[in-house]
Amino acid sequence: MNSLSRAVLAALLLLPAPALAQSAVVIWPVDPRIEQGEQATAIWLENKGADPVTLQLRSFGWDQSSGTDAHVDQSAIVASPPIATVAPGERQLVRVIRRGPAASGERAYRLIIDELPRPRSETGAVSARLDVQMRYSLPLFAYDAARDTAKPALDSRVMIEDGKRWLVVRNTGNGHARLTDLTLEQRGAVSPVQSGLVGYVLPGATMRWALPDTLAPASVLRAGVNGHSVVLTPAI
Repeated sequence: MNSLSRAVLAALLLLPAPALAQSAVVIWPVDPRIEQGEQATAIWLENKGADPVTLQLRSFGWDQSSGTDAHVDQSAIVASPPIATVAPGERQLVRVIRRGPAASGERAYRLIIDELPRPRSETGAVSARLDVQMRYSLPLFAYDAARDTAKPALDSRVMIEDGKRWLVVRNTGNGHARLTDLTLEQRGAVSPVQSGLVGYVLPGATMRWALPDTLAPASVLRAGVNGHSVVLTPAI
C-alpha cells in the first residue's frame, strides 16, 4: 500500500461510524482482465444511491519490486471515459483499453476509481450529512498469451525481525498469486490470521505480512492461492 492509499485509509478509520455508511456505488467485475487477443475489457459502474455520483478513473502500472505495492505512471492501459457521472438508479459502461501491441507475459495494473466531491449547493448551506468520497482500487491483469500459461511459483518462510514474526512469500513464477484466508494450524486447532483478501504477490516480487506473536513450534500456515488451498509453511 503506497503512502496515498495509507492516508486515505487512515482518514476513513478516523471518521465517526455514521459516516462510514456503505457506498452507493457498485462496481463489477472486481477482477477485470484483458485476455489474449483482446484490446479492451468492460467495467460497469452502478449508482444505487439517491444522488448523482461522479467518478474519475485512472490506470497505473503495479509494481512490487521494493516489497510494497506501488503505482507507476503508464500509458499502455487507459479508461474510457476517464470521468463518468452516473445518475441515481443508472449504470455506466467503462471500457479499459489496451493501446498498442500486447506486452509479453502477464502485466499487472491498478485501476483507481475516485468518487469526486459534489458541487456545493447554490445557497451555500452546509449539509448536515457528512459526505465521504470513496476510493476503489481494482487489480487489472493483461495477457499476450493464454492466461493459464501464467502461473505463480511460491517460496515462503517465516522471518523474525526486531522481535516480530513475518510471513515472507516470494513468487518466482510468471503469474500473480492472490492470497486469501490466511490461517494458523497448531496443536490440532485452526485459527484465522487474516480473513478475506491477504494480498497479491506479483511475478518476481517478495512480499511479507505480520504474524501473531503466539506462533508456536510445529505450526502450519495455510492460505488460498488463486482459489486453491495451499500449505505455505509446514512444521515451522
